[in-house]
Amino acid sequence: MFTYWRKFVDTVREFHLGWLLLAGLSIILFTLGVWEVLERQLFKSRIDAPQSSELIFRGVLVFVLLGAWTVWIVFHFRNQLQNQLSTAANRYRNIVENSADAIITIGIDNHIQSWNKGAERLFGWKAIEIIGEPIGIMIPEKLLQAGELLCLAYGVTTTQEVKNYQTERMNKDGRRIPVNLTESALLTNGEITGRSQIIRDISEMQTIEHQMRQSDRLATVGQLAAGVAHEIGNPLTSIHSLVQLLERRMENPDHIKKLARIQSNIERITKIVHELVDFTRPQATDTQAIHINEVIQSAVGLMSYDNRSQKISIKLDLQENLPRIKASPDKVHQVIVNLLVNAFDALKETGDTIFIATGEDKKSVTITVRDNGAGMDPDVMDKIFEPFFTTKDVGKGTGLGLSVSHGIINSMNGKLSVYSDVGKGAVFLIEIPKEYII
Repeated sequence: MFTYWRKFVDTVREFHLGWLLLAGLSIILFTLGVWEVLERQLFKSRIDAPQSSELIFRGVLVFVLLGAWTVWIVFHFRNQLQNQLSTAANRYRNIVENSADAIITIGIDNHIQSWNKGAERLFGWKAIEIIGEPIGIMIPEKLLQAGELLCLAYGVTTTQEVKNYQTERMNKDGRRIPVNLTESALLTNGEITGRSQIIRDISEMQTIEHQMRQSDRLATVGQLAAGVAHEIGNPLTSIHSLVQLLERRMENPDHIKKLARIQSNIERITKIVHELVDFTRPQATDTQAIHINEVIQSAVGLMSYDNRSQKISIKLDLQENLPRIKASPDKVHQVIVNLLVNAFDALKETGDTIFIATGEDKKSVTITVRDNGAGMDPDVMDKIFEPFFTTKDVGKGTGLGLSVSHGIINSMNGKLSVYSDVGKGAVFLIEIPKEYII
């Protein structure tokens, strides 16, 4: 019974039946009063004092009821509209505040007026710190000098166009962040009062796109390299044999010297072919339990016979009692040698020391190869693991050493990273995951 009564009350509230009944009663009384007045006028009936008082009272009552009903209608729907506006405002405020993207507004004077939580996460400034500051605080100096801010302000305030483009912004620590920025004009009564910006960090997207492009490039290069290695390998063996035969039969010293140059170039081509084969063939080989420190010491011992190592000091800081790892000793040895060769070349003009250290954490065994050479700029670091990319002079390198090393470590589910600044040397970090630790 209570349930049905509750439903009835809710229905009454939903359709405002009480006020509708009041309005209906007022209309009925008003209609009866008008009819009675017309009846008196048509039939010329005299109205005595009690009837006149009754008519006046009825008219006043109808007037009060109609007035109350009108006031309620206005008040009720005004409150209803205010509640709807407040609900909508809170909804959109929550959408803006909790957006994963940075959403900010800028005044005509190019000062920041609002700053959501997404902007706090992306740029590091709290709203209380940044509101009121000029928008130029977020724009790299190079872009300011190029006039980006002026172009944006002019374009949006004159054409009211929505701009959507890729650019860079700086966070609180001064780090430059690649972003996608959408900008539009803010209008009040048809007049432009500022601009709004929606800013999205595209660092991860650019990284994924770069990895996809590199994967496609590697697949294409791998197919090409496999074909080239096969087509070159067999003729090269024949040429090598013929040169050796000519060397044994030749007596002219000048001809022998020229044949020696041919032999040297053949060896260089053979090395390139071997690197191509290493690059294209699957990296998984016979594995065994190895001690990383022993492999490093073997690689350093081998490179000590290199003429470039005579002027370079190699300092080892190898952690004792490291766990053994499951890997191919030849492949790991190849990676260390490639990193040492790369470091030798980096130290040929500046720097004189290579530091090799090993360590262990909860997730992996680490190998660090660091030099105090000239270092690298960001553009070089972005391409350093790409096949055939090299900064060496023509004929001095193939650009496959680091690419092959990167592939070997990746085949172990590991990671080969590089960190460098111009003039501060370079650091190569190898991380071999725990699943390969024995």
